[in-house]
Amino acid sequence: METGFWFNRLIEYWTLPTADQVVDHVRRGKVQVVQMGNFGPDFYSLAGDRSVERSWAGMPIVGIEENLQLAADVIPQVQAAGARVVGQLSSTLHYGDHEKGLGLFGEAWDQMWTPTILGDRPADSASSAMAREVSGELARRAIEGRPYFSYRGCISNPAWLQTLKAMVRKGIALGLDGFNATHNYEGFCGCGYCAGVIRAHMRPVFSGAELDRLFDGDFDGAVDARNPAANAPEELKRRYLVILEQAAARRRKNAFDEVFIDYGRSLRPGLMVAQWYHKYGMRVNDERAGLPADLWARGEDYIWYSQGPYRWGSSIEQGYIADMGLNARHMHAAGGGRPFVINKYDYRRWRVWAAEAAAHGGASPCFHAGPPRPEQEETTRIAPEDYFGPIIRYQRFVAEHEDLLHPARPISQFGLVYPRRAERDGEPDYLDALKRISAWLEDAHVLYDILFDDQLTERANEFPALILPDVRRLSSAEIAAVQRHVDAGGGLVVAGATGTLNADGGRQDPNPLFTRSADRIYRWESTDWQPEIKAIRTLEGDPEMPVYSHLLDAPEGRALIATLEELCGGYWLRTDAPWSVRVRAWRAEDTAAIPVHWINYRQDEAPAIETPMPMGPLRVDLRLPGGARVDCVEWRYPEMKKPLELDCEVADGRVRFEIPRLIVYGMSVIRLKSD
Repeated sequence: METGFWFNRLIEYWTLPTADQVVDHVRRGKVQVVQMGNFGPDFYSLAGDRSVERSWAGMPIVGIEENLQLAADVIPQVQAAGARVVGQLSSTLHYGDHEKGLGLFGEAWDQMWTPTILGDRPADSASSAMAREVSGELARRAIEGRPYFSYRGCISNPAWLQTLKAMVRKGIALGLDGFNATHNYEGFCGCGYCAGVIRAHMRPVFSGAELDRLFDGDFDGAVDARNPAANAPEELKRRYLVILEQAAARRRKNAFDEVFIDYGRSLRPGLMVAQWYHKYGMRVNDERAGLPADLWARGEDYIWYSQGPYRWGSSIEQGYIADMGLNARHMHAAGGGRPFVINKYDYRRWRVWAAEAAAHGGASPCFHAGPPRPEQEETTRIAPEDYFGPIIRYQRFVAEHEDLLHPARPISQFGLVYPRRAERDGEPDYLDALKRISAWLEDAHVLYDILFDDQLTERANEFPALILPDVRRLSSAEIAAVQRHVDAGGGLVVAGATGTLNADGGRQDPNPLFTRSADRIYRWESTDWQPEIKAIRTLEGDPEMPVYSHLLDAPEGRALIATLEELCGGYWLRTDAPWSVRVRAWRAEDTAAIPVHWINYRQDEAPAIETPMPMGPLRVDLRLPGGARVDCVEWRYPEMKKPLELDCEVADGRVRFEIPRLIVYGMSVIRLKSD
């Protein structure tokens, strides 16, 4: 099980910092977790190579023992300042050249395996633990800008897992409180270990005849169990490849659990563990998307997702703000409220990044490779102070208001159903409708949250209205839960082909969702889910990014929002804030208060540093939860001297007030009278 430690103030250094770079920040920002340094194979492969830039090793100086000693000096100082220290450790990736004896294939392998470093070696050479092609050659690839060749250890090879365990053991001996496993996204290689895992996984799923049809009549003798024959039946091949990716996701999770959870926690009970994963644009590139719900992040302490490039700026005129509202809701729901990190490399909009974390219950901002270095100031116009000022103010602000932030539960009028079953099966267009609808909900400041299709049986009654955006496959139990929700007076929006298939993909005709009263069900049949691809003029290189049309420019969206309001009998939140302001409301559990978070994305986009364009006044009209009685309404934000009490009106179960000015982020805190 995870440790249960909750936090919302984290900083990250890819390359291990010295104490003078980090300790003062920990104290001033009341930082709870510092994720720093590199304690895995990429470190050991390059630690002694003077010709390679230090960031590739993730350690600042030359030499294995020298860097480990530095870590042993820095870690306890960070802990004494009040933070837990999590080390990064690559599960697979490292750099070298086996033909030239570079990286782990050279002197490093012998230097690692000594009694004072990693102990007894699991294999005579690094090559014994590496991923291979089906030919038997070591698998490697050249990546532009990276040193030498990139190799990976094989996640099915016992010698590689023993190598990782030794590195975990050393990190714990240095004093680390936990690990975030990086590069844990490789699939099966062409070696015999992986072939054995694949065949063992596939035999209970497919008949022997099906497997032989896939591999020219001989599954057991196939050269490469990862690649069905070109002449195999297309639908059977598609199913095989989907299940192959699910098997790879399980193998990655099993390897992670064996190394970090089972072994690591046997050495240090309470060891914090996480995995560094990616979900660019909410696409099907989530490396653990193939896992069933009961294995997704099981036993892990926090959720970490990088969100891809070009998330560091905005182009308000073009409707692009690179907001993370949907992504954050997904992580919060999938993690069951555990801490999560939105890693978006936004080195300019520090306050926006911080605001997104606070508003959605996350732990950010993090940053990749630390704050801007002093020597970069002349060319970038960005100084270290441009980072430290807003970040430390933010961190102190959330520390001072932790009773409002945790424990807390979202106030959500609509439950937007996320089709996790389609994601697990790798359907390429499974999120198109959800992303389109969520963008309009955000624009209209509708209070919504994410729930998963496989949670409908237990959570459907939590929301006054449900939106099922092209959720094609539903089990009979899930359909029954939705029908009970409608029978009890709940609203239902069905978009696209929702409910047309059963859980296994068989067609359902007629659609069982339309056997109940139609006045509580709205069917939106539009299939125009796609965003417009725009060259974002404010970002370097004019990168092309998907941009959804906003309500002002989307008659169909305005019609949908109006229909939703009629369906639910009026929105809980009404405000005149523009679409470029985002909002999220919560109910604090240990404090009698409703914090409503506001984020202003509008900025002067020309300067090198974050230059917000304040908004306001903003009128707010919020429905109060049943029985809630208002004591007062406060306005709080990180830059202010003291809270401002706002004039408010309470009538008809609603509270009305006006926010005078929103710079980047603030909370309107509705204090409630205790019974």
